[in-house]
Amino acid sequence: MRFRISAMLITPLLAGLAVSPMVMAQDDGYGEAEPLEQAQDAENFEQQELERFADAYVEVGEIHADYSQRLEQAEDPDQAQEVQQEANDRMIEAIQEQGLEVQDYSEIAAALERDPEMRDEVVTLIEERE
Repeated sequence: MRFRISAMLITPLLAGLAVSPMVMAQDDGYGEAEPLEQAQDAENFEQQELERFADAYVEVGEIHADYSQRLEQAEDPDQAQEVQQEANDRMIEAIQEQGLEVQDYSEIAAALERDPEMRDEVVTLIEERE
C-alpha cells in the first residue's frame, strides 16, 4: 500500500500516538518539566533511529488505513471504541517491533516538525520503503 508523504508536514498518524511535546516533557529534577524541544535536539538522533522511525511510520500508516475503514463500519460507539483501542494497540506494537518506544517515535515526529532538513531526510527514507 502506498502513502503520499508531504515534505512540508509529517506527523504521527493518530492522536493517541501524537502526544504533545509539552505533555511529554521531561522532569529536570527540580519538579519543573522541561519542554521536549529543549530535551531532545534533532541532531541527537542517530541514523539508525531515523531508519527505525521510517519503518515504523510505514507500518503505522498501513494499520491506520486498515482500521479507518473498520472504524467507518462500526455500528455503535462501543464497537467504535473497541476498534480504536485495537488500532492503537497494533500501532504501539508496530513501533516497538522496530526497536522504538512510543515516546521515541513521538519525539522524532516532533523534531521533524522543527527541523526541515531532518524532515526531508526522513521523508526520503519513508518513500524508499513504500
